[in-house]
Amino acid sequence: MIKKVGTLLVVAMCIVCTVPIVIAQETPFVINGYVSYANGTVCNNPDVNVMNTNTGENWPAKNYSTSNYYRLVLVNGTDLNASETLKFEVTSPDESQSKIVEFKVTHDEVNVGGRFGYNITLSVQGQQTWYFSTDTVTGPTWDGATYNINMTKGVEGGDDKITLAKGERVWFYADQVAESNVSFPADTWNVSYWVKATNPGDSGKQITTRLQGINSTGAKLSGSPYAQGHYNINSPQNLEEVTESLNPTGTFTIPEGGRFAIEVLWTGDATGNLEIYCNPSGKHASDVTSPSSDPGYPIPELPTILLFGVGLLVIAGYVELRRKRRE
Repeated sequence: MIKKVGTLLVVAMCIVCTVPIVIAQETPFVINGYVSYANGTVCNNPDVNVMNTNTGENWPAKNYSTSNYYRLVLVNGTDLNASETLKFEVTSPDESQSKIVEFKVTHDEVNVGGRFGYNITLSVQGQQTWYFSTDTVTGPTWDGATYNINMTKGVEGGDDKITLAKGERVWFYADQVAESNVSFPADTWNVSYWVKATNPGDSGKQITTRLQGINSTGAKLSGSPYAQGHYNINSPQNLEEVTESLNPTGTFTIPEGGRFAIEVLWTGDATGNLEIYCNPSGKHASDVTSPSSDPGYPIPELPTILLFGVGLLVIAGYVELRRKRRE
């Protein structure tokens, strides 16, 4: 009997030894890059804080007083998972410039161990940044566009693309309608996005970028487009960056319920398609930045509202004074 028990015990031990032991392996997720000021100069010793918006956990990135480089090492499966969103709050040492941006962690980034070369350009007070996406707009749009797509404020789109056939156009709209009349002074709007012309014969073919505006019914506003630029394809079948500084010739107003938009038009004499990339791997996301004179779209900042309110009070007081004098 003892011999049989011993034999069974040995067999059991052998079975246990042949079963693979699965231990969850923690893998690093590295985020690094450089921080620059809005004018393109380096921002040494930036304050970079990262938060997982799904869990609420946050971490300060490591940086150096003599460099604009930052680095943060997180743990996949513990600190974050694919499809979760990381929110960056980046501020210059004197707090004169800052930026908040979010991106969603992809499975590809988890597989390669992080997001490398994630460079951030700070915004001056008043500037706002919207990122291209592939999300269809809900609300007022212009019916002359081939595609009506959202731009998301402060949140980068995924690694998606929009394909335009020759002569087609896409309108990228601010993801919020104006909550009151918002007037923009004549100032520079910076647009930067990534494209690929699919046909090798489309070298030199033109892309037109326009700053547009619509009212609450989707009709184009008077004076729209307010500014435009033109870019010629340099290297068909390769990814290339379109950068435009759009300068309206005068003040324009987006009325309550309206939107501003960036139009991208692919020329009608092209041979192949144009692909527009929202957030290509290893590149910065496609975006538009409003000028520093932005009054605070979609609703003017409090000082603007207060000044407007004071103006109304002055007018009301003047009317009341005149009424009393007549009595």
